[in-house]
Amino acid sequence: MTQCRWCGQQTNHPQVCEWCRRDLATGALVRTLPPAPGGTASPSSAPTQNNPTPPVSSQPTQAIPSSQPQPLYDYSRPVGQPTAQQPADQIKFLYEVSEGYTFLARLERFLGVALPLTALNVLVLGWKPEWAIWANLLYFLLVGAWLPNSHLVDKLDDVELFRDVGLVVLLNILCCNPVVALVLYGLAALSLWAITRADINWSLLGILLIYTLLRILFDIVLYLVDYSDPADWVRVGVAFMGSMPLFAMFLGWFLGGMFRSDYA
Repeated sequence: MTQCRWCGQQTNHPQVCEWCRRDLATGALVRTLPPAPGGTASPSSAPTQNNPTPPVSSQPTQAIPSSQPQPLYDYSRPVGQPTAQQPADQIKFLYEVSEGYTFLARLERFLGVALPLTALNVLVLGWKPEWAIWANLLYFLLVGAWLPNSHLVDKLDDVELFRDVGLVVLLNILCCNPVVALVLYGLAALSLWAITRADINWSLLGILLIYTLLRILFDIVLYLVDYSDPADWVRVGVAFMGSMPLFAMFLGWFLGGMFRSDYA
């Protein structure tokens, strides 16, 4: 091999550089490469080696899953074909939608606090029955304050509700019997609803029912310890002190509604 002094490459041709096509002696450009005396082929004229192509496999290839999103509408379905109706969700009451509490959850929240207080008041009445008036006042004040916070009843913040509360307190003072006051107010509310289709205040009716049941329970405890007379329940007359527990419950209802959180 001879080194070309013009391009510096090694060439097999003794007269002309195979790379720059210059004459090794004179440096003139040569268009056609003359045949070498020894019959050596140039790199450009060397036969090219054909790389064998790999055989095509006859086994089926696994399809690659497509990551394209599914269409929102199935256009392959005929237009007139009805779609399958989805099952409707369970219907909820309005207060369940607005506040998120079911009636059983509200009742459970109320009883979780009211039952321990009731048991404690029963123990106090059985141990010191002469403290009955003060124990009942404190008990009904606490229970009334917990009623709106347990979401069992609404807040005491309506003018019509204040009117009905005053009417119930007046009935209880005149009758001196919570059962008679509950029956009279219930009949009056049903009569107004039947005549004028006025809304019934279910919160007030519920509180009156709770108050009546609790008063019956506490009076039974006082009867068992021989502190009161069962004939007091059949006596109807004006009594202010006998209505103080109901007034304390309404006061607690009002105060509890002021501190209730509607998002708890």
